[in-house]
Amino acid sequence: MRAEAFGPRTWLLFALAGWALLFAVLALSGMGGHISRLPDDPARAARLPTLRPASPERLGVLGKYSELTARPPFYDSRQPQPFFISGESEAQAPTFDFVLTSVLITPAFRMAIVQPTQGGEGIRIRQGEAASSAPQWTLVDLQPRSAVFEGPDGRRTLVLRVFNGSGGQPPTAVSQGPAPVAPPPAGPVPGQRVTGGNGGVRPTGSAPTAATSTGPEPPTTTEAPESPAMSTEEQMDAIRKRIEARRAQMRQQQAQPPAPPNNQ
Repeated sequence: MRAEAFGPRTWLLFALAGWALLFAVLALSGMGGHISRLPDDPARAARLPTLRPASPERLGVLGKYSELTARPPFYDSRQPQPFFISGESEAQAPTFDFVLTSVLITPAFRMAIVQPTQGGEGIRIRQGEAASSAPQWTLVDLQPRSAVFEGPDGRRTLVLRVFNGSGGQPPTAVSQGPAPVAPPPAGPVPGQRVTGGNGGVRPTGSAPTAATSTGPEPPTTTEAPESPAMSTEEQMDAIRKRIEARRAQMRQQQAQPPAPPNNQ
């Protein structure tokens, strides 16, 4: 065939086939089998940065900052505060939400009785100890009308809750002694005869030999046996029982609905 009969497409296929054959021969001869490194050229190396001279220590030793650890400057109370690691919730920390209801102070014993604000049974806490429901709060000071607890948030003072006079039943009226018995009217004495007119009473028989006493006999009083002295624990238990009975009575009265007024 003549070369003039080939079209452009045919010539393109011939060129691609020639290049492919050339690359195959070069690959078989070892082209690309290894790579050699260029010789080192100091002129082409990058300049290293120059280091500044080391400055003297400005912060100093850690012992100089012990006061900052004991009294943190970023808290109003200047007391160390609890912190929480990432992943823990602050809501998991126990809260101290109680109301002081009773205070017991003796020469050898000091105790406070607190109650949760939402209601519940009273919790007895001795001075220097903590409640089981809030072990991080310790009773450090106790006064007749206040108690001081110390915990992670510092010190907290609870004031004694005093009855405000609302609710409850009126005080019991003082019971009076028995009314004096009126003496019986004077009647005829047995053995006498009553006559009309001004004759008066005439005896009909012998008068009684023994005269009865005019005044009432004094009542005999018996002395109650003296009760043995109660110990401190027994006194506290008795006081606690009276307080709990009074509270139960107040709750029962508050639960009863008020009586509707009578419209007359």
